[in-house]
Amino acid sequence: MKDNDSISTLNEQLKDQLLDSSTLEPSIQNKNHQNMIQTHEVQGSMKRKSYIKKQKKKRQGRKCRDFTIQEDQKLLGFILMFGPKFKTIQRRMSGRPLNILKNRYYRDLRYRWDEVLGEEFAHLNEIKTDLIPDEILKNPPFDPDLSKIMMNMMNQMQNVITKCLN
Repeated sequence: MKDNDSISTLNEQLKDQLLDSSTLEPSIQNKNHQNMIQTHEVQGSMKRKSYIKKQKKKRQGRKCRDFTIQEDQKLLGFILMFGPKFKTIQRRMSGRPLNILKNRYYRDLRYRWDEVLGEEFAHLNEIKTDLIPDEILKNPPFDPDLSKIMMNMMNQMQNVITKCLN
């Protein structure tokens, strides 16, 4: 990339060429004028690119310091107490913005309870899946009388669905 001094000298050279070309044909003058416009556009795009690079460098300097183990433990402890109510948690965790706390939990800590808090919290690591009706029928999570009623109802629904499909 060229310095501003070299760009200004380039502009002066182009102006001199345009002034010298005043004795030339109008078609050549038009080409010179177009070249000058294009160089201005190139200069503008170069300035924009350098501005964007400077802004990126500024943003890189804003990176937040990493979480410590104590902060991770504190965050998970608050989630156990309050649930995922990050506004409440953010008031109690000093110096951390709301979005950073959310991102830390959902990206990094959600399935690492046992690593941060210990083995007694390993059951919180599980990814919750929906129960499939066959699994419900094999291991009913409710009273045996109610499970019989539910099984009869499910069988009747399956019969109705198969009749409709046939």
